[in-house]
Amino acid sequence: MSFVIDCGSDLYGTKVNTQLRFATVPTLAELAAAAETQFDVKARANRPAGYPDTPFRIETFQVFDDTLLRWVDLYDSKQLRPNVQLWCFQPESIWHSDAQGVIPDPEKPVATFTTPLGSPRRARIANDAGVPPTLSEKLRSVFFQIDGQNKGYLLYQDLEGAFRKCDMEFTSSTAGDLFTMADQNRSNHITYDEWVNFAIKAPGLVDALFFRMRDMFQDRMPAGQSPPSYDAQMARQQELQGMYQQQRDAEARARQEAEYARAREAERQRQEADARARQEADARARAEADRLRHEAEARARAEADRQRHEAEARARAEAERQRQEAEARARAEADARARQEAENRARQEAEYARAREQQALAQDQARAAQAAAADASQKKMLAEQQAAELANRQRAAEEAAAQAASQHAAAMAAAEQAAAQHANAQNEAHRAHSAQNDAENRANSIRAASPPLQSSPMQHSSPMAYQAPAVSTPQPTSPERENALREYERARRRADEIRLAKEEAERDERNAWDRCYYAPASPHYSPGARGY
Repeated sequence: MSFVIDCGSDLYGTKVNTQLRFATVPTLAELAAAAETQFDVKARANRPAGYPDTPFRIETFQVFDDTLLRWVDLYDSKQLRPNVQLWCFQPESIWHSDAQGVIPDPEKPVATFTTPLGSPRRARIANDAGVPPTLSEKLRSVFFQIDGQNKGYLLYQDLEGAFRKCDMEFTSSTAGDLFTMADQNRSNHITYDEWVNFAIKAPGLVDALFFRMRDMFQDRMPAGQSPPSYDAQMARQQELQGMYQQQRDAEARARQEAEYARAREAERQRQEADARARQEADARARAEADRLRHEAEARARAEADRQRHEAEARARAEAERQRQEAEARARAEADARARQEAENRARQEAEYARAREQQALAQDQARAAQAAAADASQKKMLAEQQAAELANRQRAAEEAAAQAASQHAAAMAAAEQAAAQHANAQNEAHRAHSAQNDAENRANSIRAASPPLQSSPMQHSSPMAYQAPAVSTPQPTSPERENALREYERARRRADEIRLAKEEAERDERNAWDRCYYAPASPHYSPGARGY
């Protein structure tokens, strides 16, 4: 892969840019030799009429730095990169200028070559004084000079020998590559038509061969022709001088016409400049008037803004003052509310403390009442158990009485007198049973209005009442009847004792619940609720 550099320079007032190809990164000496060789040939080929044919020499190089984005001097080959843009500066001369301008796109020549410094020596001949020959003349001259044997075609040895004779050393391509490019039909020789096509593709290479051969010797004439005589050469020179004089006269007339056109253009531009100046003066006057008007409006707006700002400042100050007063009042009210709330909280806490104390006292009393009620319930349960035992005894006594009545029918007749007494006792028992039922109903109502207590198995049992056996007729008194009557009296007295104990237990229970109901109120107690 070749190393390509874009290299440009100024040739007779025209900017030229071309590509130089190297096998590797070139040194500065190799770069200078290649650039001078390429631009020397191009300068000789493009030299205007009347300009001297001077060798192309490079005084300094500059390279465009993509990092700094500006041109810098080239002092080391390390600054070179592929496709970098270089610019060659020649020594100062009146025949060319280094004015700034647009750099054209680089030309892409077929090959890049160099020559040793000063080889071959360039000898100027009379034919070089006029206009440079055309490409057709150069390619025909080069073809016949390379074809020394007049074969009508060129071999590889002919082309390679011409390059060696002209000291042309290629940097990347070789003579074989160029020969292959020219030999289009691959016939191993280059015909004149193929040479014409090659010259169109590589005009710079043909120019280099032409001028370097011209430097060494005059063009070889075709067969059968002799070199021109001295008189013919002088006539040709005078003819060329006349042509140059006519060209200079035409250029002088063209310059005069151009100067006259420039003068007219300058006058027109001056008039346009005067018109623009008047327009600009009017525009400046209008701008000044607008500026003064805008300044007046601005001053008026500024004064209005100042007054508005002062009014706003006063309003803000008044609002700030009112806000501060409101904040002070609010703080005072907040402090007063805080003090009042603190006092209320202190009173509430004190009341809550008293209520808690009363509640604790009431709870203690309630617990004592519950303990008393529990004791009464236990007593009641014991009394009911005793009543059950008595009932069992009573049933046993009834069974014994029934047996005694059946065995002593005669004694039953004597029981009529005791029947009345028994009826009276039964009435009293019924009354006691009714009173007991009333007491139980009251106890049940009290229990329904209060929290339920732990009940005993015999709490809701029906009271036991003694039922005497029915007798039809009074019987005479007998020992069995007396025993039965005594047993009956004992049972009745026992029933009365049980009834009295039960009434006392129910009275204690009512008193306990009354103490619970009439306990002091607390924050967590609501009237009508039983318990806490």
